[in-house]
Amino acid sequence: MKDLFSFLNEVSGNSDFKATLSERGGFITFSNSGRRGGSKFFQIGLDNILQTLKDILINIETFKNLTEYDETSWRNNGSEYFSDSVANANSTVQTKPLFSTLSKVINWANQPRLDSIDSDAKICLDKDALETTIAKLEVVADSFKPSTVIPNNTCDDTCRQIIFYGAPGTGKSHKIKAQLEGVFKENIFRTTFHPDSDYSTFVGAYKPTMEKPMDKVYAKGELISKLTEMKEGGVTYSPQKFGAKYWRSLKLLNLSDKKDILQACGMSDNYTVEFDKGVAVGEEYLACSKESRIIYSFVPQAFLNAYIQAYRKPEEKVYLIIEEINRGNCAQIFGDLFQLLDRDENGISEYTIKADADLKSFLEEELGEDNLGIKDGELCLPSNLYIYATMNTSDQSLFPIDSAFKRRWDWEYEPIKYKNIGWKIVIDGTDYSWVSFQRIVNEKILRANSSEDKMLGDYFVNPSDGVITDKVLLNKILFYLWNDVCKDGEGDIFKVGEAEDISFSELYGENGTKMLKKMMSYLGVTDPDGNKVTTENNEENTEL
Repeated sequence: MKDLFSFLNEVSGNSDFKATLSERGGFITFSNSGRRGGSKFFQIGLDNILQTLKDILINIETFKNLTEYDETSWRNNGSEYFSDSVANANSTVQTKPLFSTLSKVINWANQPRLDSIDSDAKICLDKDALETTIAKLEVVADSFKPSTVIPNNTCDDTCRQIIFYGAPGTGKSHKIKAQLEGVFKENIFRTTFHPDSDYSTFVGAYKPTMEKPMDKVYAKGELISKLTEMKEGGVTYSPQKFGAKYWRSLKLLNLSDKKDILQACGMSDNYTVEFDKGVAVGEEYLACSKESRIIYSFVPQAFLNAYIQAYRKPEEKVYLIIEEINRGNCAQIFGDLFQLLDRDENGISEYTIKADADLKSFLEEELGEDNLGIKDGELCLPSNLYIYATMNTSDQSLFPIDSAFKRRWDWEYEPIKYKNIGWKIVIDGTDYSWVSFQRIVNEKILRANSSEDKMLGDYFVNPSDGVITDKVLLNKILFYLWNDVCKDGEGDIFKVGEAEDISFSELYGENGTKMLKKMMSYLGVTDPDGNKVTTENNEENTEL
């Protein structure tokens, strides 16, 4: 998806009514057609546009029938329903320029679905399109908002590669998610490493895929360029072949639009019938090729998708998130990409690597031969590509990370904060404090192992209502403790008395609940208010 600045600049080239986003300040400059003696320019803020879109959404029953430009209807309804004073004034004196600007913004937010709409003549006003536009424009508008506070972000922008590490459940992934709030989804790429991960699942490889018919929809301006290219290239029967190749786009156009395309290419508008012949052939071909054949093509994976996006949007930050980085064989997965992780003071790879023939061919097709991302057949990480990873220090990794790989990353420890004080564990109607249980168990783990690696993080479990049931306690928390922490008898956790150990299986069955309460009592877990837990008959649940 193109950013709003680039999108408006591009579509304005084929529009009588220009619109550009300011580089500072958060407003759009738009113009009239200039047909009456030179173009005149006007400005409207993003917040003004947002309020106008919200007004249209609130009055959708009125505006849903105004998708084609009619000056009287838009002037009258704009004057009546637009609560923003700037938009209201423009709706009466610059009706069509405002209409065109609103349509362009809606088309931008709903790429590629609305790419075929001519913003000077039509506007999409369905509920989904409006809600999507409002949501995306809010993000753009917020980017211009003055900030008087320091963002809660401990990541230095100069750190291009960071591994967030800590005990399980400390919120490493949550921290990354919070730091990327406001970043467009198309600039975030995720993958999770596991023992079977390799270079092909991280970067990409040739794979068998189903060949599909062309389904991209082109805008009128793009179609003019395509037909001009065919005509100037000496293609015979170009209107018919053009219709067959781009039939899906032509089906969405009216007769007037088709004539405009022909005239723009210096061809008679009588050729619209030849377009229709080609469209019929294209549709028939699709019907005959429903069972697509299997072909081999290069299929990019998370790293390559992020790499391409970073070079396509050099002014925007692009993020590659690797979950559980130490569960995979990093040497095998990264391969020679390892060399790229050395960055200079500007965040660009100090050393480049040669791309193999398949990768080189794919990137040249995606980016262009002269793009820095594949120039001279070499790969180089750009400064706007950030790689964040998470690592559970408790994992018994099959593939330890070597020191050479480690030193190419910045490391950020995520400690246990014991902050979910409102959470409780409920066993047969008795409430226990989660933080009390967490602290006591972690102290025992630390004494037994002299390490924090296997301790319980704040989000080891994440109940939606703050209530941890006995089922979750048994099947997730205690199961982990029994198998990963106390499997050799360490920890002094599975006990109901100083000299009375219990097994995990004893916590199930007829006496399971009773034994579980005894275990909680032995550990000294308090209730949510910090008081000692007693039984229903007010006897302290400590007699053993």
